[in-house]
Amino acid sequence: MLSQLQADVEKLAAPGSRKVGSPGHDAAVEYLKTRMEASGLKPYFNNSYEYTYKVETTSYSNLAGVWPGLDQTLKPILLVAHYDTCGDQPGADDNAAAIAIWFDVLEHLKTIKMRRNLIFLFPDAEEPPRFLSEHMGSTNFYERQLQDAIQAGLVLDLVGHDIPLEGFEDLLFIFGAESHPDLSDVLTETKLPVGLKNIATLNRYVGDLSDHHVLRKNGEAYLFFTCGRWEHYHQESDIPENLNYEKMSRISQYLVGVIEAIDSKRFSTSSSEFDPVDMELYLMKRALGPYLDQHDIPMNSREDIQRFVLNWIQQHQL
Repeated sequence: MLSQLQADVEKLAAPGSRKVGSPGHDAAVEYLKTRMEASGLKPYFNNSYEYTYKVETTSYSNLAGVWPGLDQTLKPILLVAHYDTCGDQPGADDNAAAIAIWFDVLEHLKTIKMRRNLIFLFPDAEEPPRFLSEHMGSTNFYERQLQDAIQAGLVLDLVGHDIPLEGFEDLLFIFGAESHPDLSDVLTETKLPVGLKNIATLNRYVGDLSDHHVLRKNGEAYLFFTCGRWEHYHQESDIPENLNYEKMSRISQYLVGVIEAIDSKRFSTSSSEFDPVDMELYLMKRALGPYLDQHDIPMNSREDIQRFVLNWIQQHQL
């Protein structure tokens, strides 16, 4: 629903910021709790959606709700998007768009009989000065608040914009499939909506850019979805008007399929890292085939993928 996607972004990314301690941050917490209740999510923390923790003199609030599945004995799926901003900017793409997409995904999933519980986590303190620290909201949640072992975690960040490369605007980047052997099948089998393309590769090529950090560190199965950095990243110009709501809707449709696939699978017990090179090559060729042929770029091995990805990241600052 485009209107609701845009409404959620505009409400969260009102003029100002959602940096910790600001009025915008407090307003975002109240809006998210209201939206979670209206969406039918059950509070994760006893009778509350909010868990507050303090570091030195600063208070942070993680928000979490549950959509119950049919089988309470199965491991839940964790769906994550942080809500704080890096300083005084509206943060439409970083990260209101991701939150809006998760609410849209929830509406679609309500029509599907999910077997597993879905935990919707909107963590605080993803941005500096807590980024990648023990006090990062997602890390605090995983280490101190998470009540059950999870099947997998899906993390969204910077998913509201077109890729700033002519001809590749509809791309979605995915990292982390190396975290579990069964994720390759999830990504190759899930149908893509018309108008959306995806490529996947190893997280180590870019590093831990968001809340999947704690999942990778603890050996969990995870996928990180992003459209990368762009000209409005961490800028006052990161406003709702600069987003592509049609693309966000397509990403939402795609994520519903990914979640359905993960929900239906009985993951193997081993979650040790492996090399999903065949899946990566398949997605690369499907999304970029004409470009690769036109520029005579080989795409047949891990070395080919690494060379191409690292050059692309450096050349285009994605």
